[in-house]
Amino acid sequence: MNPFKTHGAISWHEYLAADIPLALNFYSELLGWTTSDMPTTDGEVYNLLHSGSKRVGGLMACPPGVPPCWTYYVTVTDIQKLVGENELDLILPLQDTPVGPFAGFRDPQGASLFVIQYHDGNEEDDQTITSTQEAFLTHGAFAWFELQTADPKSAADWYSKLFGWTINEQQMPGGNYWVISVGDTQIGGIMESVDPNVPSNWNCYVTVNDVDAIQAKAAELGATITAPAFDVPEVGRLLHISNPAGAALAFATWLPMPE
Repeated sequence: MNPFKTHGAISWHEYLAADIPLALNFYSELLGWTTSDMPTTDGEVYNLLHSGSKRVGGLMACPPGVPPCWTYYVTVTDIQKLVGENELDLILPLQDTPVGPFAGFRDPQGASLFVIQYHDGNEEDDQTITSTQEAFLTHGAFAWFELQTADPKSAADWYSKLFGWTINEQQMPGGNYWVISVGDTQIGGIMESVDPNVPSNWNCYVTVNDVDAIQAKAAELGATITAPAFDVPEVGRLLHISNPAGAALAFATWLPMPE
């Protein structure tokens, strides 16, 4: 499944930074990411993030009043219809860019997400990760998306209607988990919030070759280890951190995929 061409797939990952040089240095040291500049129509520069030869996301300055955070974009085929026919709580009204029109919203429980409709010709090139499987195999790539919320069942119902996601409840070692699929491809999940004091939020697991080495390096760089590396049977070894600016991100060294 190519996330840039598939309605309902999460295709872009963007960090909003209070201090761009500091953020670039942190993730470069942690993951080995490199950057390149993309000029914007307003004369500014957008920072593209690369893991090896693959482009994995972007980085820009926080808008006023927005704390540092990772944001995620869902590909849609008709953004005008999706925004126009659903009573979305917009945090960023629909606007166009050279890449395509996009908008941001909060779901009924307060978690933020963005939607984008790519202009023809902007979906991919030889630097694009064009399949979910490739993301699971590429160090530094965003592979699995997860919503933590107080009411997973209501969230699952709402998102399935909005994007056409298939969401199936499964029993996992730590409790029930709602697995999100786009067509036949699993892209993420929904779970009950671990900490009821933390608002509903989307997070992502970035594929890494050695999650324990990432944990040690993150601590050395001043990150907070919010969930030390732990094993999930039949999944892999996972880790949650907050960077020095407080933005959350997760990492995983996946067990080999079944043939």
